[in-house]
Amino acid sequence: MGKTNSEIQKKFYSLLELTQSIESVIKKTYTKSYWVKAEIAKLNFYPKSGHCYPDLVEKEKGVVRSQIRGTIWAGQFNDINTKFLSVTKEPLSDGMTVLIRTSVNFHPVYGMGLQIIDIEPSFTLGEMAKEKILSIEKLKSEGIYYRNKQLVPSLIIQRIAIISIETSKGYQDFLKIIDKNEWDYSFFHMLFPALLQGSGAVKSIKEQLSRIAKVQKNFDAVVIIRGGGGDVGLSSYDNFELAKTVALFPLPIITGIGHATNETVVELVSFANKITPTDVGYYLIQKFHNFSVRLQTAQALLVDKSKKISENEKIRLSNMGRALANKSENVLNFSRYKLMKTSFEFNGISTAFIDKKKHEIGGIEKRLTISIKSTTQSIKLKLANLSEKLTLLDPKNVLRRGYTITKKNGKAIVATDDLIMGDIVETQTFAGQFSSIVKSVKKS
Repeated sequence: MGKTNSEIQKKFYSLLELTQSIESVIKKTYTKSYWVKAEIAKLNFYPKSGHCYPDLVEKEKGVVRSQIRGTIWAGQFNDINTKFLSVTKEPLSDGMTVLIRTSVNFHPVYGMGLQIIDIEPSFTLGEMAKEKILSIEKLKSEGIYYRNKQLVPSLIIQRIAIISIETSKGYQDFLKIIDKNEWDYSFFHMLFPALLQGSGAVKSIKEQLSRIAKVQKNFDAVVIIRGGGGDVGLSSYDNFELAKTVALFPLPIITGIGHATNETVVELVSFANKITPTDVGYYLIQKFHNFSVRLQTAQALLVDKSKKISENEKIRLSNMGRALANKSENVLNFSRYKLMKTSFEFNGISTAFIDKKKHEIGGIEKRLTISIKSTTQSIKLKLANLSEKLTLLDPKNVLRRGYTITKKNGKAIVATDDLIMGDIVETQTFAGQFSSIVKSVKKS
């Protein structure tokens, strides 16, 4: 027989009982605070309340191997962030590797979490320095560290792609320098707006560099400028992927991100680095100056060279004129001499030559007269023969000899095939003509 419901009923706990049990175990097991290394995947700071709930992760080759939610209450977050900023010159932000002092908590409703008590800024500073060193070493190992610096820029950098923010004071200062310069140098520039600090800066700047690369033929260089903020938010510029994009970029990149401390990796690999956006503006104007000086120098050399060439050509032409005059006079005198000589020689031989030619012409004339007479007689004889033949062939003479011509319908009959019985034909004789009727036709 089967068991009843009461017999198969098993012992169970409520969810609250289970979670309270876990909470009790956690409190008994984790009785103190611990230093833990983790990466802030997302800060989750809420300005209205002042509380912060960072998502903490640990990754291995880009794969998340562990993840937990942290909590920093408003008062503690303000103290921690202030201390962190004073040491690292960076506010707490996404993507940072931090060393946190935390206690382990479990709440029946909110689950497992870490109550963050403190964050050691010097550790993060060391991690940032380590990332910078690793980025530099990797760029050098791939042979691209100096790639952008080795580009050959235009003689004047006039067409500029700018990566900045339109509301940035540094951007406005930069425009004042290049657009209102006292030499009236003309620049073409276009803004490609991007985030310049914080967790989104790397992605934003890379996207704009990608856009510029597609239209690179329209620009001479790229300028990355950021005004204000001191050294805050500069960790993005030590990122390997961003630095690699800058190093491999096909146009010279000039940086002016507004700080005077150690250069970031992006600044180190860029074509040129200036401290502030204003310095970048003056750098571009100096390029114009350098080109202007070269033009002025070339102009002076050209004028000097032209004068020397002109003077040399004048002297050469003067010498050539004198030489030509002397040569012409010599040639003229020689030609006069030859002409006189030829005239004397011609006078001596001309009489004999003319007599000889007269004699030759007389002989030719006699031979031509004899030939014409002989040819004329021969032609007359031929014409007489032809006339006689034509006379004999005249139809009248043929009819006189007894021959007749028979016609049908005005046409001469040359064959019996053209006749049938009853045809009327006409016969022409020397003395006249008569008509006949065909009685019979005999074909040969």
